[in-house]
Amino acid sequence: MQKKTQKSPNSFLSSLLIKRTELVCLEFDIKGICILRRISRAELLREARISMKEDLDRLQILHNSLASEKNLNKPLLKAMSEKDKQRLLQFFRGSLQSRDIRQVDPAFSAKPALWVRHNAILVSLEQIRAVILYNKLFLFDPDNPKVQRAVKIISERLAKIVERDIDMTSMPYEFCALEGILVNVCMSLEKDFASLEPTILENLDDLPTRLTSRQLEELRSFKQRLSQFSARSQDVQRVLQEVLEEDENMINMYLTEKKFHPKQFRNPVEHDEIEILSESYLQVVDHLTNRAELLDNAIDDTEDLVTIRLDTIRNRILFVELTLNIIALAFGAGSLVVGMFGMNLGIPVFKEEFSSQSYFFLCVFIILGSVISLYWWLFFWCKEKGLYST
Repeated sequence: MQKKTQKSPNSFLSSLLIKRTELVCLEFDIKGICILRRISRAELLREARISMKEDLDRLQILHNSLASEKNLNKPLLKAMSEKDKQRLLQFFRGSLQSRDIRQVDPAFSAKPALWVRHNAILVSLEQIRAVILYNKLFLFDPDNPKVQRAVKIISERLAKIVERDIDMTSMPYEFCALEGILVNVCMSLEKDFASLEPTILENLDDLPTRLTSRQLEELRSFKQRLSQFSARSQDVQRVLQEVLEEDENMINMYLTEKKFHPKQFRNPVEHDEIEILSESYLQVVDHLTNRAELLDNAIDDTEDLVTIRLDTIRNRILFVELTLNIIALAFGAGSLVVGMFGMNLGIPVFKEEFSSQSYFFLCVFIILGSVISLYWWLFFWCKEKGLYST
């Protein structure tokens, strides 16, 4: 008999850890051609540090110079001045770190963000998670339908660089890749809003004339979906505004220039390309956000109108109920008189000499007149007290 081989728990955990550290992504090259690739975090960090070779060489020279000094026995950080320590810490904080990759890992829930590092741009917008380098783009979670729709747009944008398109030749690779992602994000928002707006407006037009529980439920569902859309558009709006407010981040987004011209330092205010790019798509998102706010205000106004109509209907019901109560009270008073006459008592008017039709009709008219008079008196009294209004 053959023995069944069973994996030990340690080997199972190790294999699971290997799968967990590997990320499935689509890698776009400089020509816009994408391939499916499995990449570990270490490989991704290694790819990003290629563009920082000059900076790493300078750090190595600094390390060698400090190591050759007389205080070699001390730790390296103690041999550095405070100014050099701050610059070194700032350099490493601005570089792509392993913890930054959690922002683009589909296994983690990440908030919308656009992080700028010295050697990469991390994007997490509308389920699009990407790392942009000076010559590559890594697009994660390729099975996501939104990512699959973004592949075509990004490939077309990157292919225009090779085709020498007039609009794209002046833009570096990282800006073309970022624009492809922003185009897909804006198209996704516009598509979702275009599916919401006509149905909501149609429901708002019909609701005042046909007030039903089904339409009220549909309005509640539409408002919930509109709130979710507003939250998404406001997140994208906030991310783009944060980029435009930081001049240093916009300068660091010129990855190609930093790679091929590492000794040239750009003026902190010379970032027209990325500023115009971000502002153009920020205007699109602002427009969608404002339209969503106007539509939400229209829903609130319709809800107020519906509340007023329901209050009016309730007041009419109370009006009818009060009228019926007054009539019942008036006839109740008349029935009291009738009940008194119907009692088996020896009253002189019940004798036979008084039993005639004229006497009968006289009693009936007196009772009816008393009932009507009591009704009108109660009506005007309620109206005077404000209990009865038409």
